[in-house]
Amino acid sequence: MPLVFPEHLQRELIAHARAEAPDEVCGILAGREDRVERVFPVRNTADDVAEERAVFRDRATGAPAHGRKAVHYYMDPKDQLRVYNAIDALGLDVVGYYHSHTHTEARPSPTDIRLANDLAAYYILVGLQEPDRPSVRAWRIRKDDPMAETGELIEVEIGVEEWSSRGVESGRSTA
Repeated sequence: MPLVFPEHLQRELIAHARAEAPDEVCGILAGREDRVERVFPVRNTADDVAEERAVFRDRATGAPAHGRKAVHYYMDPKDQLRVYNAIDALGLDVVGYYHSHTHTEARPSPTDIRLANDLAAYYILVGLQEPDRPSVRAWRIRKDDPMAETGELIEVEIGVEEWSSRGVESGRSTA
């Protein structure tokens, strides 16, 4: 089944990513089942993540590295809690998480896969590799254990649903 993700909400993600480039952005997607209904940006605090926490790693050596918003995202815990409370108050569910890649394709990196621990969620990537042609892609990450270092990436089709005066029109995203 495709993830229903209206184009106007995809445009919100792209606008958020462009506004903060060259840093990565992140946020939470709310809705019901396989339908995104709301976008909640969350502050990226990757610059505050010290090397000693061993969250991020140097790509060449694998040694713990300090976080950098230009290549990492780390959701501010207080902001994340605020968003979870807002989603709960609206009677919605967390459908997924999003972040941007400003210099690479909209595909989860090995770090993204390693840090993914909500295996029921969709992971949405906004790619700004080609600034005139941003991309929005959805993924599921399968792992035997949420704390596993590696996993399987499964790209999910994004379907759009636009409301019109004549009812609902469905189609495929071209964002």
